[in-house]
Amino acid sequence: MKRFMISGVALPIAIGALLGIGAAAQEPPPPTEEQQLEEEWIQTKLEHGESHASGMRPELGPVILGNPTQAVVVLRVGLYYSYTSSGAYSEFASLHHPYADISHTAGDVHVLDRATGRQVVAIEPGRIIHLAYDGTGYQVSVDGVPLGTFGGPIFFRPTNAANFFRVESIQRTFGGNKVPLYRGAIEVARGNSTQPNRVNVVNVVELEDYVPGVVVNESLSSFQVAALKAQAVAARGYAVANIGRYGALGYPFDIVDSSSSQVYRGVISEHVKAVQAATETTGLVASYEGRIITALYSSSFGGYSENNEWIFNSPSSQLPGSNVTAYLRGIYDGDGTPPDFSTEAGTAAFWTAPQPSIFDDCVRVGNRFSRWRIVLTGAQIKSRLTTGRYVLISGNLTGSITDVSFTTRMGASARAAIARIGLTTGEVEVRGWDNLRNVLGRTAVSTPAMCVASNIAANFTLNNPSVIEVAKNPDGTVGTMTAWGGGWGHNVGLSQYGSNGRAKAGQDFIQILKAYYTGVDVGAYPIDVGREPGSGPPTLRQQFSAPNAQGTLVVRPTDLKGLRVHINGTYDLSFDEADLAVGTVSVDVSPYLLPGINTIQYNPVGRDGGATVTVVIR
Repeated sequence: MKRFMISGVALPIAIGALLGIGAAAQEPPPPTEEQQLEEEWIQTKLEHGESHASGMRPELGPVILGNPTQAVVVLRVGLYYSYTSSGAYSEFASLHHPYADISHTAGDVHVLDRATGRQVVAIEPGRIIHLAYDGTGYQVSVDGVPLGTFGGPIFFRPTNAANFFRVESIQRTFGGNKVPLYRGAIEVARGNSTQPNRVNVVNVVELEDYVPGVVVNESLSSFQVAALKAQAVAARGYAVANIGRYGALGYPFDIVDSSSSQVYRGVISEHVKAVQAATETTGLVASYEGRIITALYSSSFGGYSENNEWIFNSPSSQLPGSNVTAYLRGIYDGDGTPPDFSTEAGTAAFWTAPQPSIFDDCVRVGNRFSRWRIVLTGAQIKSRLTTGRYVLISGNLTGSITDVSFTTRMGASARAAIARIGLTTGEVEVRGWDNLRNVLGRTAVSTPAMCVASNIAANFTLNNPSVIEVAKNPDGTVGTMTAWGGGWGHNVGLSQYGSNGRAKAGQDFIQILKAYYTGVDVGAYPIDVGREPGSGPPTLRQQFSAPNAQGTLVVRPTDLKGLRVHINGTYDLSFDEADLAVGTVSVDVSPYLLPGINTIQYNPVGRDGGATVTVVIR
């Protein structure tokens, strides 16, 4: 039996038996179709990064901007050009297209010049419109025949609802490199931030046609439908709350189709389960106290998520940060009794061994990252102490590493928060999730997975570790450090593999969302309603799904004089100034709801004030 040392605590663990060391080596079997899809999904995330929607793009600003002030029907999605300046293929290379080639599949398409409102040409299916910008206007040709130069933008309006647009000048990787197809309309336009002599290509698409093109890019099509429904709700909330994000940056669209927003590949990625997930959650988002939430998600947590202020700490110089978010709390993601992290022995018992009770366990959902073990040499660790990854405590980094230990653990999951690394010439600290995973949680060589016959690729960044064991050379320097951990991703919010495990255990999408986002509501996306003096009463109408025909209308007024609510074209509710003066108003509207799609209309009354309105489903 090996003696396992963690921060001075001796813990006997049968490491060899745990990892299958000593057993005869076996060649991994060829991957199944599901495993191949998973490999492609992982590779996409490695190449393009996690999406801004998942919270992994802090350089792009806040994930959620806010509630809409209108009933959102249409999104403007900027499409990336897929070739570099040298002509090499790169799926999401640039928003600035040197040209655009557009064709379509059904009915006539009217090509309009937005500058004049006049039609440039009407084209039949299969013909290709070529557009470029020469500094003065948009040059348009059809099948190589020039039509002239126009003020633009150039708008492609379909006449057949069954039409798909093909953007012939780009390719997407879903299922192999393909020309993507898009629902809705296409516009070729420019904004103040568009590069000289370049154009932006915009898919103008209804919100509910957009969501199915996101779901299995951000999650896996092999997952249970309930898990994909949770993903659809998260994706919809991101899209609604981020309307206008890129417009404020000088572009002619709201969001983009890459990981800089969330990955959207149009019709080619509309897996049948993604369509079902989107349709059966129509109009639904997660909200907290009337505001759309920052529905952060990542691949897997190894059975325990973390409080947001330990991962995305703000200010970045403080750990944990002061940005505590009530619905982004760390949770035990499993059945039965949560682990005991009050001792080092309890922490090691949980994080060094497979845990069949956790929802993202390898056996339950095929998640090879639910538990992992990597080995690094002292020299490899030192090579990762690059500028920005450490804080110098004393001396310098010229010497060899003599020790690695954890000095601070995170508040919920007990993963490492600060590691202290001693050298023969000094001492440094590695602080925070991202630095720790890059210094101590990244493989150096191809490494066997702990629970399946496959390998984790070399230089694969996993997570910040939870347990380490240091083996020293005779001279006192570190020979190797073995690190154990669980999960892949940032550990905040929703676990995608965990969602699949919860769905397999019988949880529906509402239960899944409420498990990962503490205290949230699931319902129609909240709208901020009100009147501008002299503008007349706005009519805001939205549709949403109520699977069980149960829901509560919630009104959060601010000096609003009155509100009329019309449900499913039949039922009317009326609130006067006295009703709204009491604060938040909640009314059970289950008697008026239908199982499936419902329509609600809001008419605020008066010249001043406003309210946030939503229907929370049950």
